[in-house]
Amino acid sequence: MRHDRSLGAAAREVAAPATASSGRWWIGLIALWLVACLWLLAGHAAEIAALRLPDSDDDLRLLQVRDWLDGQGWFDLRQHRLDPPAGADIHWSRLVDLPLAAIVLVARPLLGGGVAEAVAAAVVPLLTLFGAMALLALIARRAIAPAAWWWAPLLLLMASPALGMMAPLRIDHHGWQIVGVLALAYGLVMPARARGGATAGVAVAASLAIGVEMLPFLGAGMALAAIGFAIDGEERVRLRALCASAGGATVVALLAFVAPARRLGSACDALSATWALPLLAGCAVLVVGSVRAGGVRARWLWLGAGGLAAIGTLLVAGGGACLIDPYRAVDPVARALWLDRVSEALPLWRQTAEVAWASLALPLIGLAGGMLMLRRAPPEGRRMWAVILVFSALSILLALAATRGAVVAQALALPGAAALGHLGRERIVASGRMIVRVFGQVLLFLLVSAILPRLAIAALLAPPAGKAETMAEAGAAACMRPRALAALDALPPATLFGFLDATPALLLHSHHSGIAGPYHRNGRAIADVMRAWAGDPAIAEAIVRRHRAAYVILCGDPAEAQLYDRRGPDGLHARLIRGETSAWLTPVKMNNTPWRVWRVRPPLRAGPPAA
Repeated sequence: MRHDRSLGAAAREVAAPATASSGRWWIGLIALWLVACLWLLAGHAAEIAALRLPDSDDDLRLLQVRDWLDGQGWFDLRQHRLDPPAGADIHWSRLVDLPLAAIVLVARPLLGGGVAEAVAAAVVPLLTLFGAMALLALIARRAIAPAAWWWAPLLLLMASPALGMMAPLRIDHHGWQIVGVLALAYGLVMPARARGGATAGVAVAASLAIGVEMLPFLGAGMALAAIGFAIDGEERVRLRALCASAGGATVVALLAFVAPARRLGSACDALSATWALPLLAGCAVLVVGSVRAGGVRARWLWLGAGGLAAIGTLLVAGGGACLIDPYRAVDPVARALWLDRVSEALPLWRQTAEVAWASLALPLIGLAGGMLMLRRAPPEGRRMWAVILVFSALSILLALAATRGAVVAQALALPGAAALGHLGRERIVASGRMIVRVFGQVLLFLLVSAILPRLAIAALLAPPAGKAETMAEAGAAACMRPRALAALDALPPATLFGFLDATPALLLHSHHSGIAGPYHRNGRAIADVMRAWAGDPAIAEAIVRRHRAAYVILCGDPAEAQLYDRRGPDGLHARLIRGETSAWLTPVKMNNTPWRVWRVRPPLRAGPPAA
């Protein structure tokens, strides 16, 4: 009975107007964020000082910002030092470049270019972290209780996969996409319907402008708003605001971030008419319906009409093919050799048992908490938890389909996990026994944060790391140090033939160019690199010369290199590792770097014809 009374009290607190003292939670949130910033900055201090970014996408993002600030056009997103002279087509958005560029521009006159880039790479992810923490706190205040605001932000700091996307130096777009989905969810549960709809609509458009990875959540959010209107006529205000803001902001995004020649084109992997036109068509019908529909039956009819308009326009605009196979344009060889082997793109059930269960631990805890709240919350709170549960369940399904979805699933699980923590703590602190109040709260936190389940999973399922594996990881890390890459500048500027995953960092930290990185629009170059490393020297020579590479480089024994050795035990990479060489390669002595370098000899010219 005590539990039910606390839920009712929470509902009354949510419905009550904010008081002056209720605003103090913002001070607590900022304090928590600042402590998290100090913790994260201290833990990444060495990497920040060296500007060693954690992922190839982060390297290319910073390089994209650098090139733009150095004069590359706003709509020119090609990376001209990948596969020169034509360059590599990159489908990313300038929207994510803006905060990085702003900090670099302000700091560069004072600190110099390198330090300014390090500051931007450290600060911008922490801004996304604050956005995620603030949105989670707002959702927890509304859906659980005002006093429960701190649970979800604190649990985010324990959710390492999601936190990792917002840690210093993680400047790619994944952190912003998490913030966008949380903003969409919050907009759908805000008591102020017009503001909530506008918030959700802007989140939809911004997420589309950044990338299309969150399309399932964007579609689900708009469908939930439309269903809410069909069930409750008062929700017409939220739906109308959502559609108007999403449609208007999407048009602005098309004009601001998409090159004029591509605005009406078809692209599965970026904002284009393929996705914008269905959104605009569906929203137009729903806005009319929100004005004209009165009864329940009429509202459901308008909902169906809006859905048919969106689906019909999607099919006409070519989106049907994108839904069936979003990577249909990828070179078939690159798809077989690379894309189908990318770990994060594999279904979760194809990962090891440790990875699968560790990825699902927190999402399942959050799902359980959401279901409990949906069953026990008063009527005014059930709509909020229905929205949260739909997003949470959808994120788990997407994680099962592709492992990369587990990161978003972690973030969306936090309101449900926070609810379990808040309600469990209320019962524990009411205990008359000190040992229960102290150790019970510690155990509760370890459980709802999934720390204890993950430790148990690791102890039971994780294979012991072998000495060879540990040495290989250390060697690969040494290869990717910025100083090791910058030492290659002892060579004159040239196109270097190297590993896919290492090439973006090579471009960032040296004056050289490369052949290909792990970016799906450049499938032919990816396939060439993989065929050359695993192929015999004659095949490799033809590919290297076709791409006008002046040097072949390799370092360490990363997973990518192991793939080449498995595919071609007598291929170029395997031969070079064994110390063998080819007539078309000449070893080059290098200092201050673990990278091994071979110069590509000029092709032999045919002699004069015999007399």
